Amino acid sequence: MPMTVGQVLATPAVQAGHPELLSAADQLDRPVRWVHVFEGSDPGALLSGGELLLTTLLALPDDPGKQRRYVRAVAGAGAAALVVELGRRFARVPGVMVDEAAAASLPVVALHKVVKFVTITEAVHAQIVDEQHDLLTFARRVHEVFTETAVEGADAQAIVERTAAMAGCAVVLEDLAHEVMAHAGAGARVLRDWTARSRVVAGSGTREVPEHGWLVTDVGSRQGVWARLLLAGSPDVPPAAARMLVERAAQALAVARLMERDVAALRARALNRFLTGLVSAGSGDEEDLRAAAEVLGLARASRFLAVCVAPTLPTDEMSSSPRHVMTSRGEDDMSRKGGGAADHDPLDGQRREQALADAVATAAATAGLSALTGPLEDGVVGLVVALTEKLTGAGALDRLTAALKPSRTRGHVVATARERDRLVQAGADLPEASYVARAAALMPAPHRQDYYRITDIRLRGLLMLLADDSRLTAFAERELAPLLVHDDRHSTALVPLLREYLAAGGNVAGLARTSHLSRQALYARLHTIERVLGADLGDAETRTSLHVALLTKEVGARGAGSPPPPARDPAVD
Repeated sequence: MPMTVGQVLATPAVQAGHPELLSAADQLDRPVRWVHVFEGSDPGALLSGGELLLTTLLALPDDPGKQRRYVRAVAGAGAAALVVELGRRFARVPGVMVDEAAAASLPVVALHKVVKFVTITEAVHAQIVDEQHDLLTFARRVHEVFTETAVEGADAQAIVERTAAMAGCAVVLEDLAHEVMAHAGAGARVLRDWTARSRVVAGSGTREVPEHGWLVTDVGSRQGVWARLLLAGSPDVPPAAARMLVERAAQALAVARLMERDVAALRARALNRFLTGLVSAGSGDEEDLRAAAEVLGLARASRFLAVCVAPTLPTDEMSSSPRHVMTSRGEDDMSRKGGGAADHDPLDGQRREQALADAVATAAATAGLSALTGPLEDGVVGLVVALTEKLTGAGALDRLTAALKPSRTRGHVVATARERDRLVQAGADLPEASYVARAAALMPAPHRQDYYRITDIRLRGLLMLLADDSRLTAFAERELAPLLVHDDRHSTALVPLLREYLAAGGNVAGLARTSHLSRQALYARLHTIERVLGADLGDAETRTSLHVALLTKEVGARGAGSPPPPARDPAVD
């Protein structure tokens, strides 16, 4: 820990000069970076901050204005304190200087007896150098310990334990939901009401939390922060060493997390690289691709089929939850009430994607299919299935969809392309199958098929192709804006009701049964929709326009920016 002004004044070398503190008694905890001797009249140009300035003021004139400027220059340069030896130039420090120093919160100390400045500088610098040496020694030890943990492949708990041993205090690793993932040296006193106390700690980077006695830093990589590491207590090491330790430990945890994920997903990454390369292979060498696929486990075959599986949970929630109300800003009521992605672990999406990929791979194996499986984009999982003489594409799809139904996925759709004689052609079909799957994921749940082809997605497919067209977005906003604003202002749910009404084909009796509303209540709400929109729901073209607008909103929320399937290359076909 750097010496403070108070500690310097307490050294025997300074005490020999009978020091008297003249100003800023509350600033004695200022750190002293160095001691500097100066006898000129303009000290500001020679200081860089943190110095304790020793002087006899020999060159200082009697002009009060210049004396004030001298003090302002010292304070403005960030000096820790001004120490004046009396007797050679002044019998006492001029009052104007003391007043100016008090106004600038600069400690001014008078030495009433002559001392050798070199004695003071040697004493202070020796201690400063010793502390820097101790910090370097500690830094080398920290480096050695965490290098060893990386070589050993130590997990988070081991890293936390070693950090606590070096810090001499409790260490806690928590996730972004403020739940403890690992801890060491932390008993009930530290962990009691942890989540409530931790949740109020804001900020980013490495920071101190004086009210809890914590030192906190973020844990993560360029992909995002996923945890926080805290020294919870009073470390046995100086503050600078503690900050270095907690930051180095956070780096070790981030590396360990990456290493654990890489080891666990080594095959998954290999499959993903192959599928990604297959998509862009174009007219690549068929034999090379088949050899690479066989090494990864795909059976030899004369025909292949591209299949994609897309999750449907976000759309299901949007269409079925009565609390979901689209706002005029395109946001939803659930996200405004704290249910948005910002409240979740940033790795949550990756976990869901990997869970779907694992479930699809398991289903393919259960169905007796030879397939290469891996995530593609936007949460979609792709498969290339090897077809045998006795197994058609339709048969493979029937087996896969049957095996997927009891899986752990919370909602999915399956899409496919044509059977192909060449592996490179099946790879080129994956973007089309992905596009179809994402469009089919927007279909109403009660009407979903076991699997889809490009001819099945109809209007939703067209809207996905046009999702980036600002004219389509503007059209949807014009059609629905009054109703969106009404729902937002009055906390009603007329937009979801309109969606259900149009999905029911305008059948009020059927909608009354499914929505559990009386016909009178339903008619009243439909009249409100007509009044707010200034439209006649009995008009077929009006219903079509509103239906297209609603589908555009759904497609935009889920698939905006999604590229269309690539144009066919005749050479590949």
